Amino acid sequence: MLSQSAQMLEKFISVAINTKYPDVPPTEEEFITEATALREAFPVANEEFNQIVRNLKSALVITMDVGVYISNKSSDHQSWLPGRRAEIDFYYWKRFRRYLEEVKGWNTRVTANLEIVSNDIVDLFGDPQNDKPWQRRGLVLGDVQSGKTVNYTAICNKAADAGYKVIIVLAGMMENLRMQTQKRLDKEFAGRLSKDLLRLKGKQEVRNVFDGVGKIDSSKRISAFTSVLYDFNTSILNSNDLTLRNISEPALFVVKKNKSVLKNLESWLLNNNADNSGKIDLPLLLIDDEADNASVNTKKEEEDPTAINAAIRSILNRFYQATYVGVTATPFANIFINPETDDEMIGDQLFPKDFIYLLSPPTNYIGANAMFGDRASYEENIEEIDNREIDMFFPFKHKKDLVVDELPPSLYEAMGYFLLVNAIRDVRGDSRDHRSMLINVSRFTDVQVRIRENIIVWLEQVKSDVHNYGALDEAQTMKIKSLRMMKQIWDKHHLEEKSGVSWEELLVVYLYKAIAPVEVRAVNQKTGAASLNYDTYEENGLRVIAIGGNSLSRGLTLEGLCTSYFYRNSQMYDTLLQMARWFGYRPNYSDLFKVWMSPDVIDWYGHITSASNELKDEISRMNKYNLTPRDFGLKVRQDPNSLIVTARNKMRTATQVSRPISVTGKLLETPRLKSKPDVLVANERAFKLFVASLDTAGSRRDVEQSGIMWSGIHKDLIVELLYSFETHPWHMSFQGKALAEYVEKSSGLTEWDVFIPFGSDSDDFELEGANGIIKIKREKRYVEEVNGMIKVMGTKVRVGSGGCTKAGLNKGEIKEAEERFRKLNPGKTNNIPDSAYLIGDRKPILMLHVLKSTGKKDAPINPKIPDTLYAIGVGFPGNGYIKTANYVVNMVDLSNWMDVDDEDDNDVD
Repeated sequence: MLSQSAQMLEKFISVAINTKYPDVPPTEEEFITEATALREAFPVANEEFNQIVRNLKSALVITMDVGVYISNKSSDHQSWLPGRRAEIDFYYWKRFRRYLEEVKGWNTRVTANLEIVSNDIVDLFGDPQNDKPWQRRGLVLGDVQSGKTVNYTAICNKAADAGYKVIIVLAGMMENLRMQTQKRLDKEFAGRLSKDLLRLKGKQEVRNVFDGVGKIDSSKRISAFTSVLYDFNTSILNSNDLTLRNISEPALFVVKKNKSVLKNLESWLLNNNADNSGKIDLPLLLIDDEADNASVNTKKEEEDPTAINAAIRSILNRFYQATYVGVTATPFANIFINPETDDEMIGDQLFPKDFIYLLSPPTNYIGANAMFGDRASYEENIEEIDNREIDMFFPFKHKKDLVVDELPPSLYEAMGYFLLVNAIRDVRGDSRDHRSMLINVSRFTDVQVRIRENIIVWLEQVKSDVHNYGALDEAQTMKIKSLRMMKQIWDKHHLEEKSGVSWEELLVVYLYKAIAPVEVRAVNQKTGAASLNYDTYEENGLRVIAIGGNSLSRGLTLEGLCTSYFYRNSQMYDTLLQMARWFGYRPNYSDLFKVWMSPDVIDWYGHITSASNELKDEISRMNKYNLTPRDFGLKVRQDPNSLIVTARNKMRTATQVSRPISVTGKLLETPRLKSKPDVLVANERAFKLFVASLDTAGSRRDVEQSGIMWSGIHKDLIVELLYSFETHPWHMSFQGKALAEYVEKSSGLTEWDVFIPFGSDSDDFELEGANGIIKIKREKRYVEEVNGMIKVMGTKVRVGSGGCTKAGLNKGEIKEAEERFRKLNPGKTNNIPDSAYLIGDRKPILMLHVLKSTGKKDAPINPKIPDTLYAIGVGFPGNGYIKTANYVVNMVDLSNWMDVDDEDDNDVD
């Protein structure tokens, strides 16, 4: 953190640049000229001035696109905000914009687009000046840690300007998340510290301490009805004689998604503010942050989503005029997936029937695409955890009495890396910034506490060794175990190149000072939000290793997150995106942050990133064709990847789930197989019998891709193979029986193309054909076997390589397919999905994969993994008409493959 004088200079330069160059950023020369001229008024050291220049130059190039939305055009809603702009003061928005530009250093191009986005969204709300009763329902879809909060903070400011009088923000299910959100809105919306505003009568000390936007302008107020210290509390409000009737300014409530809290809020609203009809005549905006966070998979009555959603609906119905906006980071939202039927989904009072708005993150956001996408620019920031190593310390199915007397070597490496990054950030001049490390390997609080105890012992030893021996010559320091380990980490990750200092200089000058303040804290429902009290460390920054489970990974922002160590069960991959605290913004250290995770989790992140992208692309497509939120909801319900979310939600009920799943334009594969020998033998037999029939059932044809293709294969043979080929039940997107029945009943899927792609194995592999031996090259794949499941790894839960559906298309057809995709999805020019090549006028395609199993170097041979593995994929062409296969998920069968309690949403005592 910069000195006070340097902070003032940074602010002046930022304001000057934003004022002089509002539309186009200045050149390097123009920027340096402006900065140098302003420096004359502020005596700052060269080091601080260089830091200011780095900070501001990185902020100048940031841009943010406006979003895209779909809405219900058949409703009575009319656009109202543009027509009222001249009469609205926009006091709250203007001071928030000034705060972002002057205090946070945002450039004017980003704040201008934030204004457009918030205008668009608020215009989709009900008009608070309209005298007629109305109810609006919407959803804002963003990315994890991408700035959804700043978007809905902008919306709060804009809504307050437009005339909304009651604003309720539902801030997750845990008090630490509620406190974090309250602090943020105190600073960026209300402008006052709420902790000093609401206390029992007679215990108040300071009533008005201005903060954030309040320091810019405090001539108008926002009334706080909750505080950092207290969630909604009737006694405190009554003690202070606070009701909605005796205030003129907008009222803000920040509350947990908890049944009792919401029922108490409704009761207070009814008893103190309602008219004789039991309704309140003030326009309400209710923002449901992390709208997907009320899990259906909980045993706790207070967190039961049915009860919580009923309470939310009841509060909304207490107001004549109310807008409900859900905010989520996943398109696989419960509001689409939970209902038993399509009609039930559409009829839900919280269903976003009026609009769905897709946010676009700023260009400096490091998210799922940057780390796990097809052209990931930060994939080198990911470090693999060896499953065999960590499983010796933290087995997936461990219990709360797990003994923790030692930690995995990879965890020591990650912690050592975090300590070194602290020193490098000091070298770079960020010495007053917060730094955090996340460790998430267990959902049990008892285990988290034991991990913390081990880390404290290790950390104190490292601190002592650096302090006592760091100044010795290298030969002597290398005799000290901890210093030798730190040097190995330094060399392995090429940190001398990144830091610009030698190991000797870092050790002697920087390291002890950097790591001495580092603390180790457990973060769970017992410890609460106080365990990450960043505000208390504003002057010098908090440096913390945080150990936790879902409390740490759901919605909580870890400031300055440099290092993450994540090892959790990935079967329920829908929760993985929500747990990805390492997505976000890494100013001046994007080259340094690292995430340690298992190969299986890396695969699932790649898979769910692709699946989410496809659904988000649908919003852009639906916008062009004037489709509605109802159409999007149906699309999500019918996506093959929605089934695992459904299964997770229904797990405790042990009921069967039956649902139509869209196969149009999809490539469905078998990357997860049972490892039972009899199943694998039966699959191999069915596969080889099918291949043996191809030369007589159809005809070979030349293709531009590497492999062999047959055309004219009748669907009866395809159906027979699909019925016979058995996969693992946890890979729900491929159900051979359902697909076989679908093909059998479909009149348009009579003739098929069949393709065997060639891989990189140097040896020929022979299959028997009707006309003699068929020689192919096997595809090499890294394969693992765990708990009866064979997993094809390293391909984002795929079997084939990306673009394999090009098989059978010529160059002209491929070009045409890619141009069509780009036209429908502007801005998505680099990543062309397999579905793009499943164009409407081609034949359906069956992919036959013959895999050469490979393992990790030096890994013991697993007898359950055959040397040659057989897998298949089916691709159904799409022509715009959605066709579905009826998938069935047997929950009893699934529960035999997984411990249900492993996926309970909350940390367990």
